[in-house]
Amino acid sequence: MAWTAFSTHPLASVQDDQRLVDAEPDKGGWALAFLLVPLLTLLVFIVLVSISARSLSLSGATDGSIKLADVELQRESGQLYLSATADIDLPEPIRDGLDSGVPLDFILTLAFSQSRDYWFDRSLAQYQHRFRLTYYELTRHYRVHAIDTGISRNYRSLYAAIEGLGTFKRLPMALDVEDVMHKINVQVLEQIPSRVVAQLQFKLDSDSLPLPLQPLIASSWRLTSKEYQWQVN
Repeated sequence: MAWTAFSTHPLASVQDDQRLVDAEPDKGGWALAFLLVPLLTLLVFIVLVSISARSLSLSGATDGSIKLADVELQRESGQLYLSATADIDLPEPIRDGLDSGVPLDFILTLAFSQSRDYWFDRSLAQYQHRFRLTYYELTRHYRVHAIDTGISRNYRSLYAAIEGLGTFKRLPMALDVEDVMHKINVQVLEQIPSRVVAQLQFKLDSDSLPLPLQPLIASSWRLTSKEYQWQVN
């Protein structure tokens, strides 16, 4: 005797279940796309910047420069103030990276040493100021942020931003005589009888670039000034 099997589920219920099954992959697809879009964007950016840096390197167009001038160091009430100008010429790969959203960190280093005959110079103290140059696509403006002092300035053009970045007016290099964090002790410098030399340097910190970019373009983003030296006493 043959047996015939009959389903006890209504047709509508089967269709609902099928729609639920079909909806699950859609949710997973949207989640995957949400994660992949920024990754793919970053990958495309890395490839484009890498190609640009390499092509410009082959053509010799990656040369940039930083030149220090008008350097003056003043002491008032136990504090040191530095004034100087830096003429900054950003090469094209760095400008392209900046306008694509890569922030640029710069380091200003002031060091003191004592020259000695027949021996290596004696290192006395060192201080650094860090600055960050950023471009904001949404508002189309540049910002120069002094990381150590917390002061920020906005500019409408890259030319104005670079000029502002390279202008240092009475920049405090020793906030307090006994401030260990700021390394420069004015009294110690005064106690040294003679031959104290100051060295000033301003450079782009290529190590601060995003980690995925460093192996590709860090070598093309070397930008530093020559060491500016002068006799303090």
